[in-house]
Amino acid sequence: MVRRIFLLVLILALVASEAALAQTDSRGGPDFKKAGDEAVALLADYIRIDTTNPPGNESLAARFFAGILEKEGIEYKVFQSAPGRGTIYARLKGSGRKRPLIMLNHLDVVEADKRFWSAAPFGGEIRGGYLYGRGALDMKSLGAAQFMVMLMLKRAGVALDRDVIFLGTADEEAGGREGAGWLVRNHPESIRDAEFLINEGSSNSVSGGRVNYYGIGLTEKTPCWLRLTIKSAAGHGSIPRSESAPSRMLRALGKLEAYETRLIVTPAVARYFKSIAPLHGNSEWRRAYSDIAAALNDPRLRSLVLASASNAALLRNTIQPTVVHIGNKTNVIAPLAVAEIDCRLLPGQKPEDFIAEIKKVINDPGIEIETILAFSATESPVDTDLYQAITSVIKGEDPSARFVPTVLAGFTDSHFFREMGITSYGFSPFLIPAEDFSGVHGNDERIPVESLREGTKLLYRIVHRLCAAQSAPAAQ
Repeated sequence: MVRRIFLLVLILALVASEAALAQTDSRGGPDFKKAGDEAVALLADYIRIDTTNPPGNESLAARFFAGILEKEGIEYKVFQSAPGRGTIYARLKGSGRKRPLIMLNHLDVVEADKRFWSAAPFGGEIRGGYLYGRGALDMKSLGAAQFMVMLMLKRAGVALDRDVIFLGTADEEAGGREGAGWLVRNHPESIRDAEFLINEGSSNSVSGGRVNYYGIGLTEKTPCWLRLTIKSAAGHGSIPRSESAPSRMLRALGKLEAYETRLIVTPAVARYFKSIAPLHGNSEWRRAYSDIAAALNDPRLRSLVLASASNAALLRNTIQPTVVHIGNKTNVIAPLAVAEIDCRLLPGQKPEDFIAEIKKVINDPGIEIETILAFSATESPVDTDLYQAITSVIKGEDPSARFVPTVLAGFTDSHFFREMGITSYGFSPFLIPAEDFSGVHGNDERIPVESLREGTKLLYRIVHRLCAAQSAPAAQ
């Protein structure tokens, strides 16, 4: 009887070993070609799950991942902050010698109007070497790559010194309060012990088939989303009234459009521009970027720098009206006017000071200003093991690679985790030409299939470098 049990255990061990070997190449590492194929298929299926926020329905995506994790034997939980608002949490256990790594992504996407797309926004179509769909760049692709990295580590039986956490959250596109923010408030024990986090929040500069630099996001601008509301008596459109709610709101918006906030050079922004200056040879651009504060005091260089909308967004607090509701009938003067303003503040700027500035510009005490979303800026250091893992892996393949500590003009969920003391970087493993980024929050969002394949491989090598036990074989 004992002998039979021993033989059964031996057979099961051999079967498990063969299954593991089936996932590896001849060098003992993962079969990156198979993993790339699987990543493409995974992303296509993932895109077909409509998680447009609002309403989100991220629980559909959470269950999609949960089904795969169940089959793979990986520990997971699905959290729900509200009906349909799901977050998926999975954890590969390590030895505990080092603190965990979180691979963070968000499950929700922004709305897509299919009338302006050449492909179905939730079709996951592959055409001409691209995978099309809402979320192909922001950010279901990175989520798919992160998920594949977890599967590859598990299948290859990699011994880990750190736990590896896959975290797909709800509600990021609306500020994260029902996703990452909810998790941090209600289940901090699930991530409190983590040391590092990789998220969206930066990109790499690629042009002419060449990588100019790899971006690593250390900090971000912060939102100061505002809602402006004014009420007045309704009236007939044939008798104009300059003090009507529509007229006063339009004047307020006109003042905000014409207003120029002051230029501010923060240390993080100055560092970013100085890092990209050498890419511009001996041109005026190089001179301007080398000392951005001095350039803004030179009329010629100032004009050159601010001609770029992306540069200007990093050098001032920005104001952009995005939503306006004023009436619904041509011949009726509406009694209510509402506008929403997307303002983004530089690190170090206080929302209350900026709102006071907005009130002064509008100069209409009848317009109420409500804060929709605002929080303080956060920043992560450069001298860390994660930064070293990213740069050393890439330099192993490209010794001339350049790395730039970037500042994001938008914002991500990373601030929730930085506030807990977790070092968080925005990093994309994908090498995508600038022209292919036009679909982010726009039409025909797409990712080159080859970028997804190669990016999954690069991310695996970085995570392996950071998390694998010292004695584990290097990822090939």
